[in-house]
Amino acid sequence: METGIFYVKLRSDLEKDFKDFFPHMSASYITMSHMFQKDKLYPVLAVEKVIVFDQDGRETASARFLVTTENRNFIWVHSEIFQFAGLREDVENSRKLI
Repeated sequence: METGIFYVKLRSDLEKDFKDFFPHMSASYITMSHMFQKDKLYPVLAVEKVIVFDQDGRETASARFLVTTENRNFIWVHSEIFQFAGLREDVENSRKLI
């Protein structure tokens, strides 16, 4: 198994994505997203598999990411509020071009 850091950023339209793709997620996750800046890349330092329950009690497999917040704290956040932004090498190479 190989591991490495990858980057994520907030989804551009969380409310729409939750309605369309993640009906099991709570609106509180949208509130949690306010701890992050739009279009900023966040490194994922660890991934944890979790089971969430929807309001009808059904189980859904999910994951949580360990990321840093704007105030430099570590927090486990449900992966659904983010979208993939690239691997460490991709991000480092694109910053060299800027």
